[in-house]
Amino acid sequence: MPLSRISVPSLLSPAKVRALADAVHHGLVTTCDVPDKNRFQLVSCYPSGSMILDPTFPNVRRTAEACVIEILFLAGRTTEQKSRLFQTIVARALDAGFHGDDLMIALVENAPTDWSLAGGLAFGRDHRPVLP
Repeated sequence: MPLSRISVPSLLSPAKVRALADAVHHGLVTTCDVPDKNRFQLVSCYPSGSMILDPTFPNVRRTAEACVIEILFLAGRTTEQKSRLFQTIVARALDAGFHGDDLMIALVENAPTDWSLAGGLAFGRDHRPVLP
């Protein structure tokens, strides 16, 4: 159950923002074995000047449409999976009209006990599925 934070400039259309969110989720499902229904995303839109991103580090050319994608998920993915995740997200985003240099992706890994999904119960130790 990853949590994705997608930070976008407010000049992007809602359709383009949704396409980016869809690209992130598609990448997680196809490369990291995330179940399709486990979609948890927070999208934040920032006014002009509120996203301060170096336009050229490291040897790229970011535009006013530059976005930051942070994915928080359980440790255990291989370096290859992470690489494929980055490539899959960017490929889908390119199809939606983004430029590759405008997409920064950061992964943060943690353990099951770092999550409480509801009720104040630790996911790894205390969480129990709700029965129908």
